[in-house]
Parts: sequence; structure tokens; C-alpha cells
Amino acid sequence: MAPIALNGPEPIHHAPRTKQQPKAWAPVSSSPIVRSIRNPIREMMAGIDLGGTTAAAADGKTFLNLGLGDPSVFGNMPPHRAALDAIEESLRSGKADGYPESVGYSVAREAVANYFDEGETGAWRVAKGDVVMTHGASGALDMAFAVLASAGKNVIFPRPLFMAYETMITPTQAEVRYYDLLPGSNWEIDLAGLDEQIDENTAFVLINNPSNPCGSNWSESHLREIAALAARRQVVIVSDEVYGGMSWDVPGPLPASASAPRIQGKFNRGLFTPYAAVAGSAPVLVVGAVSKRWLAPGWRLGWVIVHDPLNVLAQVREGLVKWAVRIQGPNSTMQRALPKLLAETPESFFTDTMDTLSSVGKKLYERLEKIEGIEPQLPMGAMYLMAGGLTPANFPEFKNDAEFVKALMREENMLILPGSAFRLDGFIRFVTTVPLPVLLEACDRLEAFCNRHRGQPGTGTMTPPMLQ
Repeated sequence: MAPIALNGPEPIHHAPRTKQQPKAWAPVSSSPIVRSIRNPIREMMAGIDLGGTTAAAADGKTFLNLGLGDPSVFGNMPPHRAALDAIEESLRSGKADGYPESVGYSVAREAVANYFDEGETGAWRVAKGDVVMTHGASGALDMAFAVLASAGKNVIFPRPLFMAYETMITPTQAEVRYYDLLPGSNWEIDLAGLDEQIDENTAFVLINNPSNPCGSNWSESHLREIAALAARRQVVIVSDEVYGGMSWDVPGPLPASASAPRIQGKFNRGLFTPYAAVAGSAPVLVVGAVSKRWLAPGWRLGWVIVHDPLNVLAQVREGLVKWAVRIQGPNSTMQRALPKLLAETPESFFTDTMDTLSSVGKKLYERLEKIEGIEPQLPMGAMYLMAGGLTPANFPEFKNDAEFVKALMREENMLILPGSAFRLDGFIRFVTTVPLPVLLEACDRLEAFCNRHRGQPGTGTMTPPMLQ
């Protein structure tokens, strides 16, 4: 046993540690791209207190919300029982409980292709390989934008437009340009203006027909003019057709499809002309969904259809697949239900829906025509009516239409979106899925408001709020 050292080194004594205060958390930053994303409609409506008590509410006027383009809000236009049965069968089948393929189940993609394909004698051919399933039409647009656009490129949107287009394009860092829709010409495109916006860096031009917010439905001849321009300038078209087939009128001669017999389980054009059917060999990405025609936007099932006879979109097809694999495909239950939903929803459901929208739109138009200072546009498709007349000459008290609708909210307890929420000052947008009695009450309130404010001197001319 080794001897124990009695005189070893002195033990080391450590100074007592002072207790350190924990470092305060610094704010965690989001990415610059995320911080650049805007929702202009929410920004515009920020000054309206939807939860507050207005003078109008104190007078017993119930709140009327006419701002949301959701056909399910009032419960007056429910989906068809056949669609609900298809979803219930899918839910109980045991075949829709797992992860779907990223681009969508094969049966869902095939169902979309069969629904839209017009056969050997038709103008629009669609195969299963042309279809990618998405999380609603917004998911389809987001996918198309991400695959086509990038920094250094530009994209060209309509004006007025569904403002979510701008929100979705922001992460691509592409430049946004606009072409004008002409209210005096059935909201057709200013083709010369569009031509001027296109250059060698244009990633795509977006069209939306039937239109949100305009409620328009373009003629086949106008669509052919657009297609000729796109072919001449060799630019890709992204065609948002989420309201496709929801048309009850059209400018000019009726298309041949207007008198064609309706076939159960197929997409029947009626007075609507799909853009791909007139695009010829030029490339198109068509966006669609079950949300609006089936009156259920919460079902969140959409698709991108590639129209590419010349095979110039090979990299884009690959890009759609790559973008899809970032997350699993859309809801399995809805995808498994889709074949039966498309095949068994009766044509009478769609025609009845259009009859309702046509009737409501016409009666709303006729009532608005009686309000001095308001200039409605008769709708032909989708589920909207635009009314102009909010000019300095008519309502000089308000700088812009946003001020007009905010005052309308305060005084009449009703919310309606201004045209500047769609980049067109001087208008307001009505949603025609709202029950007619509600719309007529809104017109009564609007008329009373206009009578109080029409022609009063104010703070100056109307200036679009986004330009201030």
C-alpha cells in the first residue's frame, strides 16, 4: 500500500460564482419573404370595427355582411345530396384514411380528366397525366405561380382582380404588372394594353373567366383574340376557371355549346367557353376546383390541368410534381369521393344554381338602377355584381370608395367590399349567393345612405387608397 502524503499540494479553492441573470429572449424574426406578404383586403378593412356597436346597430339595424364570396354562408344554397353521399361513402370506405400520392390519387386525376376531356372530335383533350390535384383552387394557383415565376421575371394580372393573386405571387419575388378590364365593354381585356405589358421576361399572363369580382363571362370570339395574342407573343396563360360553367349569359352570338345536349357526368360548357378549347397549340395551365360549382369552398379540392400540345411545358410538368411533393396531396376523403361526385351530381343542380344566380343578379341590378348615383353592371357569370358611380361628382364627401364603404358601415351596419379592394376605385362588389331579401334590404340602406351623402361637398376628389 502506497504511503499517504501528509504534506501534499494545497487544495484549490474556487471563488464562489455569482448567479447570472438569464439572458432575455430576443424577438425571433420571420423570413423577409414572409414579411413582404400582404392581404390588401384585410388592410383596407382594418379601419372597420366589425365587432363594435355602430349607430346603425343601436337603431336596431342588424349587421349585413356582403363581403365574403362564400356560397355556404347563408345556408340558402347547399351542396347536392349526391355529392354528400359520395363523400360519406368515401369516408366510410376505409380507402381514404392514409396519405395520398403527392400529385393526387390516380382515380381522382383520371376522374378530372374524364370529366373535362371532349373526345376525339372535341377541342379540348385532357388525359390523367395532365392533371395534378391540389388543396383547392388557391392551392392550384399557388402551385402554378411558384413553378412558373421567379425573381427577374414578371407576371401580368387583370385589373380589377381577386387580390389573393397578389398575396400568392409575393414569395416568387416576380414583378407584378396589370392589364385593364373594360367595364363599358362587358369587362373584356384591353388587348392593346396587355400587349404593351408583355416582354421577354414575362413568366405568364393570368386570366379569370368567369370573373371575380366582375361577374362577367367572355365570348368565344374574345377568348380567341386573347389566344391569338398569347400565341403571337409566345406567352403562357394561367386560366383561373374556378367559376367555369357558371354562366347564364354571354355578349354577342351564342357559342355552339349553348344548344348542345347536356351529358350526365361530363363538363357541359353551356354559355361558357374553356380557354384551352380555343388556345390551339399554345400552352395553358387551367385551374379549377369543386368549391364554387358544387357550392362548398370548404371542401378544399382543386386541380391544375396542363394543356400543352407542343410539349413546351416539359420542365413545368416536372416542376408541378416537385412542388407537389413538398407536402402530401390534398384531402384523401375528398379525392376518393371525386369520381362519384363528378359522375352523379345531376345536371339539374348546376342549371338550378345558374337560374338562381341569374334571377338574383337581375333583380339586384334592377333595384340598384333605381338608386341615384349607383351604376350597376348586369352579371353574366360567377356570383358577383359590380356597381360603379362612386365618383367625385356623385359623392364628393369621400376621397375614395374605401371611405364610402367605411361610412356605410358606420351609418347602416352593412359591410360591402369597395372596388379598390380589387384595384378598381369607384365601385362596390355585391355577392349574388346572398339571399335576395337580404340584398334588397341592403339596397334600401344603400339608397338611404346615398340620399344623405350624394353631392355634398367634402375633402376633395376620390383617390385610390392604395395610392395614398
